[in-house]
Amino acid sequence: MNKPTLLFISLGELATHLLEAVARTDIFDTIVVASRDIEKARKRANNAVLGAGIEGFFPRIIAEKLDVHSNDFSTRLREIKPDFIFSAPSLLPWWKLAPDGINMPFAGYTALHLSLMQKFRNRIAQSGVNSIWIGASFPDVINAMLNRTGFGPDYGIGNVQEPIAKIQMGVGRALNCAPNDVDVKLVAQHAFEYFVLNDQKPDKLPPYLLKATLAGKDVTQIAEGVLREAFPFPYDLHFNRVTASSGLVALHALTGETERSIHLPGIGALIGGYPVRAGKSGITIDLPDEWSLEQAIAVNEASLKWDGIDEMAQDGTIVFTAETQQALRKLLGKNIETLSTDTAQEQANDLLNALR
Repeated sequence: MNKPTLLFISLGELATHLLEAVARTDIFDTIVVASRDIEKARKRANNAVLGAGIEGFFPRIIAEKLDVHSNDFSTRLREIKPDFIFSAPSLLPWWKLAPDGINMPFAGYTALHLSLMQKFRNRIAQSGVNSIWIGASFPDVINAMLNRTGFGPDYGIGNVQEPIAKIQMGVGRALNCAPNDVDVKLVAQHAFEYFVLNDQKPDKLPPYLLKATLAGKDVTQIAEGVLREAFPFPYDLHFNRVTASSGLVALHALTGETERSIHLPGIGALIGGYPVRAGKSGITIDLPDEWSLEQAIAVNEASLKWDGIDEMAQDGTIVFTAETQQALRKLLGKNIETLSTDTAQEQANDLLNALR
C-alpha cells in the first residue's frame, strides 16, 4: 500500500522542526519541501535527509520551487498531488514581535499571519487538490476565520496538545503510575498554555474544561493541582520543537489505520482546541459524556478575551478588546476595532511598517 505524500509550503522555524521530526519516521512515502527560495528548500531538505539517514531512516525528500505569489502555484500544486499540506506562514514571526513600550495582546498581530494564510487558502482552493490542509499559524483563531469565509484548513497543531504531557507527568508522579496510563481530556484555547507553562504559579486561568482518569478512576482534582504548578518554559525558538512534536503526533494519528486519542486546535470553523479521535478516515470530537459540544465551544469562545479578542462573528470577523485597540492605536496611530479577511492585508502592511 502506497504511503501518503506530505508537502511543506512554508519553511519557517516550526515547519523546519516538523520536517526534521517527520523525516525520522516511515509515515510518508514522499516529503516535498517547497519554498519560493529553491536553494533554501534544497538545503533544508538535505539537512533532513542526512540527519534522518544517520538515524537509519531514508525518506524520499524532494525540494521544489513554489511561490504563493506566482500564477503557477495552483498548477504546481496539482502536479505534486499532496495528500497532506502543512503551512505555518507569517510576515513576521511571533518571537520578533516586541515593540518597545507597547504591551500588545497576541491577537493584535493576527493580520501578519492571516494575510498570508488567506493567500494560501485562495491558491489551494484554485488548484482543486483534495488534500488535508494543516494550518498552524495561530490556528485556534485563523482557521476559524478562514473556514467561516469559505475554504480553510482542516486542522491545526499544538496549543491544546502541549500541556497534556505536563498533566500526565504530574499525575504519574503523584500516583506513582506510568504517565501514559493517565487519560486526559482538555478543551482550551491558545492563551491557556501560556498560563500553565510558566515560571510562576498562575493566579487565574483562562476558561477551560479538564478531565483526567486513571484506569477509569477520576483523578481530575490531582490534574487541576498539576496544572497550577510552576513550569519554567522557554518561549523562544526552542518552543517550536514542542509544537513540532504535537504535529508529529497529529500526523501519526491522521495517517493511522487505528484511531488514536489526541488533541487538535483549529478544527474547521471551531475556535480553540478539543480532544479528538483521529485516524486516516478523519476525526471526531471526543468529549466526556458530561460535557456537551455547545459547552466546549462556549468555553473556548470565552477564552478569546485572554488573547485580546472580544468575539468572533459568524462571518469570521474578530472584534478586538479595548486593551488590544489601545495598543494598536499606540503602535499605528489610528483606531482599529476589528479584523476580517477583507482588511487583513491592509492591517498587515500597517503593522509591518510600524515594526520594521
